[in-house]
Amino acid sequence: MKVSETKKTQIETRSSPMQLILRYLDHCQKRTRLLLAGFLIFLSACSQESGNTTSITVATSSETTGGSVEKLSSARDLEWPLHNFDLYGSRFSPTDQITKDNVSTLTPRWLFQHGVIDGVSNQTTPVIVDEIMYITDSRGSVYAVDARNGHLIWTYDVTRLLGGGRREGYIFRHRGVAYDDGVVYTAAGSFMFALDAKTGEPIESFGEGGQASVILDVLQQKDPSIETAISVGYWFTTAPQIYNDVIYIGTTRSESHIAGGYVLAIDDKTGEILWHFNTVPQDESDQGWDIAGPTWVGGERNGGGIWETPSIDPELGMVYFAVGNPFGDSTKRDGMNLFTDSLIALTLDEGELAWYYQQVHHDVWDYDSGNQPVLFDMEVDGEPVKALAQASKNSWLYILNRETGEPVHPIIETPVSTETEIEGEEPWPTQPIPHKKNGERMEPVSPVFPTDIPAQHMEQNQLVEQFTPIGPNQIFAPGFGGGSNYGPLAYGKDTGYLYVNAIDQPFNSGRDPKGYFSAYDPTTGELIWRQIFEGYGQAGPVVTAGGLVFVGAGSNTAGYFYAFDAETGEELWRFNTGSGVFASPSVFSIDGEEFITVASGGGSRGRRGGDLILTFALPDW
Repeated sequence: MKVSETKKTQIETRSSPMQLILRYLDHCQKRTRLLLAGFLIFLSACSQESGNTTSITVATSSETTGGSVEKLSSARDLEWPLHNFDLYGSRFSPTDQITKDNVSTLTPRWLFQHGVIDGVSNQTTPVIVDEIMYITDSRGSVYAVDARNGHLIWTYDVTRLLGGGRREGYIFRHRGVAYDDGVVYTAAGSFMFALDAKTGEPIESFGEGGQASVILDVLQQKDPSIETAISVGYWFTTAPQIYNDVIYIGTTRSESHIAGGYVLAIDDKTGEILWHFNTVPQDESDQGWDIAGPTWVGGERNGGGIWETPSIDPELGMVYFAVGNPFGDSTKRDGMNLFTDSLIALTLDEGELAWYYQQVHHDVWDYDSGNQPVLFDMEVDGEPVKALAQASKNSWLYILNRETGEPVHPIIETPVSTETEIEGEEPWPTQPIPHKKNGERMEPVSPVFPTDIPAQHMEQNQLVEQFTPIGPNQIFAPGFGGGSNYGPLAYGKDTGYLYVNAIDQPFNSGRDPKGYFSAYDPTTGELIWRQIFEGYGQAGPVVTAGGLVFVGAGSNTAGYFYAFDAETGEELWRFNTGSGVFASPSVFSIDGEEFITVASGGGSRGRRGGDLILTFALPDW
């Protein structure tokens, strides 16, 4: 297993995105640099207020550079229509024009800034169809731009449509749209919107004028007095999934003390609810009550929000969700607290519970199951396995049989500490720890015991083992941020590896975060290679048939976007985007030319987000 830490570089003075691109292209030919400089005055004059967009195109054609790219991508016109590329969430692109041999010359082709910088960070994943790219700001407003050059085509602003009465803790954040049959869908606030992909006009037959109050429609079935979903803590943070004219999406936010997170199946033509499933069954009328009801004792029955997009297996007829943490007074919720911190499989047609697997019992550490499960097929001991993998904020990678929910390799219920000073607290005595095929414990995706704690910080604090009940002056790992957060995994169809990004910032650590980016062999559970870098490892990766895997770092000082050798983990290229990368990249191709695109914006917790979309390509085109 190869582990390496990226070389530390001198921190650059914070600059505008245009200045960073100019420095990066310093090695390019003079005519290209002069063209970029001509745009600098225009960019610096642009306002950062909502509605003032900026796009810059970098000339890299053979006319200006004197060169040409001989090889085209074998996937000549590849689109990225769903949040994580396909129904399986694979994030594997068959494009192969950009390779290990030429990625070092990768250069920005164009950038776009939409002008909205509120929210926790810029988390949108671009969707690309028919040479149009669809991106969102932190509120869920949609921007359609020309995928060749970043020029704005249309905008749909949801700001005045979200309604008031937001609960405490509401922070604007949004991760993108989904496309199907000429319609773009965005879930913003507590509403689902349907827009004409070419014009941006609302689809009048969907909900009321293109806006459907899908969460409220479900909540009012139990309590007609509820006036707005957002006032009782429900909203969306993620992109929907779409299959066979049905939208599948989950609601959040656990920390708003919601009475369970809802899985919704929505008619994509009308906006009507087809079925729903509550992740924390409240009474006998909720499916799964017979299983989950007895696992909540004491009065609390809250949490279970869903942070990310589901995956779908059409052949098996199942949709898979990752469910977030329980919330509320932990002394009033004795038991395992199902179906929080769990992976659940539901039937596509009726939403019937097929199986569940809980990754953390009686969670008091905020160890959500946050990211989209990735589906893939593999062989273990010569036998085919329909697999599912998901990495939790508890820093463990879970590999299950997606037909049954059973572990592919041993997952052992391991005794943990139950000593607590909190009166009335009943910690759960075991936690499920993944092991490799050979029976040895798997390597976690980031440390599960604190490391690199400053000596002075240790004087009044104590290092404790993972899953120790919460107490004063503790330092434990992972911290409340994870582990593996909302950023999805990727599965390399050529390497057979799973690629996982994760955060190493122990609770009360007294130090800055590190990113842990790793490749695992799911057939054995072995860690193959790992890269460690400065900043939050919060964004998901993308892997290509060119033998590359791309991922960003959520850094407070310099948000690097990396390209690694997918087989060995060797760093082949990096680009300083100027702010943290908290978003997962997309890949597309037009006429055989391959593009990599990613959003940048955000820093440490509590700092404002950003609005930059960068699209890269080879220079001599």
